[in-house]
Amino acid sequence: MMPTVKRISIYELKPNMILAENLMLNGLTLVAKNISINVMMIKKIIEFYPSNTIYIYTNEKEAVTPSIQTPEKRSFIETENLLNHFSSNIYKFLNSIDGNSKLDLTEIRTMSKEVLDNNNNNYSSILKSITNSRNIDEYLTRHCVNVAFLSSMLGKWLNLAQKDLTLLTYAAFLHDIGKVKVNPKTLNKPSKLTKLEFDEIKKHSVYSYELVRNIPYLDESVSLAVLMHHERLDGSGYPLHLKEDRINTFAKIIGITDTFDAMTSDKVYSKKQNPFKVLEIMQYEGMATLDYYYLTTFIKQMLNYYTGEMVKLSDNSIGKIVKTDINNISSPLISVDSTFIDLKNEKDLFITDLIS
Repeated sequence: MMPTVKRISIYELKPNMILAENLMLNGLTLVAKNISINVMMIKKIIEFYPSNTIYIYTNEKEAVTPSIQTPEKRSFIETENLLNHFSSNIYKFLNSIDGNSKLDLTEIRTMSKEVLDNNNNNYSSILKSITNSRNIDEYLTRHCVNVAFLSSMLGKWLNLAQKDLTLLTYAAFLHDIGKVKVNPKTLNKPSKLTKLEFDEIKKHSVYSYELVRNIPYLDESVSLAVLMHHERLDGSGYPLHLKEDRINTFAKIIGITDTFDAMTSDKVYSKKQNPFKVLEIMQYEGMATLDYYYLTTFIKQMLNYYTGEMVKLSDNSIGKIVKTDINNISSPLISVDSTFIDLKNEKDLFITDLIS
C-alpha cells in the first residue's frame, strides 16, 4: 500500500512513524524527512520544534506505541480538547438562534460552571491554548470561549464574589452572539469596511442584548454587559457612548479580555499579534479607554504566567522568558541557548510568537 501524507499534532507522534517533511530549527535540520523516528527524536521535537503540527507518512500498519508526552504537554492537550469541545457547543448554540424563541441557556450554564471549576490551577495551559493558532473560520465560536475563560480569570484576580463570577462568565459566553444577525459577507469581509458596513457590524452588541434581555430569570447585569462591552471610559465606544461609571462592571472586564483575544487571533481581515506586543499596545492605548485598575491587574497577572514560557524570535531562534518588565512588556529578558538576551537592547530582535 502506498503511504499517504497526514498532518498530526507533535503530541500524537509515536515511534516508527516516518516524517514527510524536514523539521528545521534556526536554519538547521532538527529531524530529517523520511526518517523513522524513535523515542529520543520525539522528545527532541516536542521540546524544541516551534510548530504544534507536522506531516507524516501513514498507512494501515501505523505503529500503536503510546506517544511521548510530558505532564505539561498532556495538560495542554487536555485543555485544547476542552476549549475545542466548548467551541463546538457554542457553534450548535449559535445555530439554534432563530430570533423567535427564548434562548436555552442550559449549555451556557453548564459550560460556565466548568470554566470556573477548571480555571483555578490550569492558567498556563489555558493561556497557551487561547493564543494557539487555529483556523480563521472558527474565530467567532472560539472567541466566545476564550473570552469566557479570560474574563473568569480576570474576575478571580479582581476577587469578585462567586455569584458575580458566574454572571460574568455567562455574559462573556454571550457577548458576541448578536453577530449571527449580521450579514456574513460583511462580518467576514477581508478588505477594509465602508462606514455603512462598520456601522452594521457595530450593531452586534445591540442584537446580542435583544437576544439576551428576555431570557427568564437571568440577572439584568448579564444583558447590560453584553450591550456595553464595546463602551469605553472616554465615551468613544458604542452603541451608547457611555463614560466611566455608567458602564457596567462586567462590560469593563469583557472589554479588556475581548480586545486581548481579538488581537491575538487570526481573522479574515487581520493577522494575530504575539501576546506581549498586544499587552503593550493595550497598556498604552487603553489608559484613557479601559478601566485602569482592571487593565493593570490583567497585564501584571498575564506577565506572571508568561514568565518561563518559550517564545519564537524574529531570527527564528527559540528563547525562554526569564523576566518581564512592566515598562517594556514586548522586550523581556530571555534565555537562548544558555545566553541571556535583554530584548530592550536589541533593535532588530523581537518576539514573534508564544510557543504552545
